[in-house]
Amino acid sequence: MTVSSCMPEHPSERTVTHTQALERVEQLVRETAAALTPPAELEIIPYSTPPNPCAWSDDGIPLRFTINRKYWLRGLPDGGVVTAARQVHDHWEAQGHAITSTGGFEAGHPSITGTSSPDGFVLALAWTEGDNLYLAATSPCLPPEDRDHESTQPGGSW
Repeated sequence: MTVSSCMPEHPSERTVTHTQALERVEQLVRETAAALTPPAELEIIPYSTPPNPCAWSDDGIPLRFTINRKYWLRGLPDGGVVTAARQVHDHWEAQGHAITSTGGFEAGHPSITGTSSPDGFVLALAWTEGDNLYLAATSPCLPPEDRDHESTQPGGSW
């Protein structure tokens, strides 16, 4: 099963800045990694750092963007990807996030996607060649970064 961190085409119902979205993405990933036993180290996947267009004008100009981060989970025990994936699944459920798909557990190539609650960020855990896992989180579709934009989220934090 191939998993991607695609976002729905519906814009975010709440307005947050790119900085706030990045903080939430990082929080979701780090809290998930911290729930693993034994602990895993996070290694950023560099191509995951730029904002990604998610809505375009009729002329093909990006109008809205998602904020995404993907991290390799390093330091898992040999053959520990399925155990780690089950722990991720259990952590997301315990946090009240919706699990939207799972697959590959029987073959030793687990993948999980979900949606964070209450804010609708996409969550993903995916197996890759070499028996590696990556963990990702992606914001809802946001307006372009505007340094003068203020969040409508009370207190401006998660």
